[in-house]
Amino acid sequence: MLGNLARVGLVALAAAAAVVLGVICTSSSSEEDDKEISIIVPKVSPTTETSPLPSPTVGPTEPPVLEAVIHGFQFPIAGACLPDRDDLMPNAPREYRLGIHEGIDFYDGHNCVPIERGAPVLAAKTGVVIRADHDYQDITLEEMDALLARTFEQGYTDPEGLDRLRGRQVWLDHGDGIATRYAHLLDVEQGIEVGMVVEVGQVVGYVGNSGTPEGVTDPNIENHLHFEIRVGDGYLGEGLSAAQTRRLCERAFSP
Repeated sequence: MLGNLARVGLVALAAAAAVVLGVICTSSSSEEDDKEISIIVPKVSPTTETSPLPSPTVGPTEPPVLEAVIHGFQFPIAGACLPDRDDLMPNAPREYRLGIHEGIDFYDGHNCVPIERGAPVLAAKTGVVIRADHDYQDITLEEMDALLARTFEQGYTDPEGLDRLRGRQVWLDHGDGIATRYAHLLDVEQGIEVGMVVEVGQVVGYVGNSGTPEGVTDPNIENHLHFEIRVGDGYLGEGLSAAQTRRLCERAFSP
């Protein structure tokens, strides 16, 4: 009799433990999108040598060892806010080129303020210009067709094709492995040159639609700013859920 009672007691304890474990697992899953997010910037070897200024086609300077919480950026369009749609945020699919969106799109009607063709694009943070496409050549219809055909043949957008599809660009290096890209520009502001320091809020270019398929055929549609925050070799929010990416971007534009 005692042996039977002991066995019953053990079964009851096991069942209770399973219930508690189930509650913990369920809670962890439901709270996944609410956890704090940190960006780990990769470690690099320190150097005492003075490096030359990067060329217009390279990425940002290598970061030191740190856990970077990205914040303190200003919106690159005066008075703007984050888009009201997730398909204008990082990680949204881009079926026309079999790729993933790597930045934030600022369109008229979706970012709190009117955004017209030719609207000023502002430096989101003080930084050094590492690319300024003053000599950009517009994509022809034949080039666009060939580029997209190559993309579908490969099954993905290669880096060269993706760069062409960003159109006319300005890139700024903010140090610590952080850079920003301003793409699809109608024009680059005069005087913006590689190697110069621009201050936050300074005009670097103007909203356009260069590099877009629609921009090849009609200058009046698809005018918007494509804006990226680059972290090392990736982009802010890479691989995260829509909710996590939005919170991370909200933090980026916080003081």
